[in-house]
Amino acid sequence: MAPYELEYLKTLPALFQSAVDRFPDQPLYAVKSGDGYEYLTYQEVGERIELIGMGLQYLGYDTGDHIAILSENKPEWVMTDYACANLGIVSVPVYPTLLPAQIAYILNDSEATLVFVSNRIHADQIRELKPKLPALKHLIVYEDDTGGEEDWILSFSEFLERGQEFRLTADFAIRDKGEERQPDDLWTIIYTSGTTGTPKGVMLTQFNIASNVQAAQTVMHFESGRRWLSFLPLSHSLERVASHMCLFVGSTILVIKSIESVLEDLQQFKPHYFVSVPRLYEKIYHGVLHQVHTGSAVKRAIFHWATRIGNRVSREYLQRGRQPEGWLGWQYGVARKLVFSKITQLFGGEALLTISGGAPLSREIGEFFASAGLLIAEGFGLTEMSPVTNVNRPDRIKFGTVGPPLPDVEVRMAGDGEILFRGPNRMRGYYNSPADTAEVIDGEGWLHSGDIGEFDDDGHLVITDRKKNLLVTSGGKNVAPAPLETRISGSRYIDQVMALGDKRKYIAALIVPNRESLEFWAKSNGIMTGDYTDLLQRQEVYDLIHGEIKNAQADLASFEQVKRFALIETPFTQEGGELTPTLKIKRRVVEDKYQEVIEDLYPGG
Repeated sequence: MAPYELEYLKTLPALFQSAVDRFPDQPLYAVKSGDGYEYLTYQEVGERIELIGMGLQYLGYDTGDHIAILSENKPEWVMTDYACANLGIVSVPVYPTLLPAQIAYILNDSEATLVFVSNRIHADQIRELKPKLPALKHLIVYEDDTGGEEDWILSFSEFLERGQEFRLTADFAIRDKGEERQPDDLWTIIYTSGTTGTPKGVMLTQFNIASNVQAAQTVMHFESGRRWLSFLPLSHSLERVASHMCLFVGSTILVIKSIESVLEDLQQFKPHYFVSVPRLYEKIYHGVLHQVHTGSAVKRAIFHWATRIGNRVSREYLQRGRQPEGWLGWQYGVARKLVFSKITQLFGGEALLTISGGAPLSREIGEFFASAGLLIAEGFGLTEMSPVTNVNRPDRIKFGTVGPPLPDVEVRMAGDGEILFRGPNRMRGYYNSPADTAEVIDGEGWLHSGDIGEFDDDGHLVITDRKKNLLVTSGGKNVAPAPLETRISGSRYIDQVMALGDKRKYIAALIVPNRESLEFWAKSNGIMTGDYTDLLQRQEVYDLIHGEIKNAQADLASFEQVKRFALIETPFTQEGGELTPTLKIKRRVVEDKYQEVIEDLYPGG
């Protein structure tokens, strides 16, 4: 193994055992119970992992086998993952929102022989798919209303009972098995959600993820004994590494099933840390602006005064890990009491730092929340790198960038601007796909990310866009859609944006308006219509959105600017098939769905 800057615990069992040894009686998981929480300590979670591991041994599963986890977020998800890591069983996360055909593809391609699912709905789904899954032997259901109906199906409690019975006769502990694990052991196969094409199975080793957790902690310095909220899908590599980070540093974690209840959970649980995609920050930001602009003139004036003070404090002090003093400090204290405390309370009021990843975060939104005292450290990564490669440090946040590389992560640029990565967190390759692996990992071990970017003068990486997403106009001009979309979506009247223009004469866009803000604006301006569809046809609305777009792109070159746009009534959603589970737009799906609308934006071809 190559020499590295840091000394690492090299496997996940070692990472977990280190945490149990340091924090045995500290609460690890908070579980909702009535109006409060019940807690599982690190030691109790270790015991539960032992039983899960013994249950797997009872069913005959051991090193090298592949099992899938198809479930919403829950502590048992992570415990199952750790039991597999101890035994050398390869875990395969599956998004519970996937269509049956997609689930069948992943289970067959990964050769999974057992599936853990969350409830009866998913159990019935797997039962119906079973004739198409020749390798599948067992199904375990976390919720206890299913099981005992067929020999190959067990409820989780039945499964744990079998594990307890097996444990009484076993002459080893699952912890002992964990000590046998090697850094290069295959840990997981994560299938990319993919905005285009067939998903590929990313093979990550024990050391890939263990090194990523520890390298990140050396620069982020998350404090022990703090509360974390976990709500992004555990099937995604970012939340999965965050779950290991929470455990490693000695946190108490509340795992919630989905992002739908996140605002309520933020305010009730009052987390000190959480990881999110930009979509959450955008929605809260637009909600705040809507409240401001529907308030009185006095409230608007106070808000704008506070944000001016906050912007200065944020840039000169907070983003550098310092607090303002003197007259400016006094003014900022007043601004916090009158305005900013209400904003930070939306996140629970006690957040020390939050992380944003998965898509570009608007500089305007990042600086807005930093002004209010909520620091967002934007980072970057990809599943193939376990996943974090870069992140802004808490004492050196620079919005519009994804920060410097982590320790031991090497970065360089190819001739065309593509970002290449190498390090202990680089994947082994794609499962069953040596040709695909050879396309992205070159002979020197560099992973070709498919992203375009550059370093600024401070050594912070700036991501331009995905290489495959670049729009090349018929005039030969290259336009990166992501920065343009981020700019335009900063408007309080615009909710979602997808830029168009590949092989076309100019850039156009599909715009999903922010319905609440738009309807309030219409009412305030005497545009009386009870029909939202009709409202979107009004010339006044078109002019409003056109003005917002024009302002957002005023400093861009002419060829980079949106020349025409169409207003889309229905938001892009996972359920509609337009978004991935991490809320990225599936461009090909949207283009197919709105083909006629897009053609109308380009009269004459």
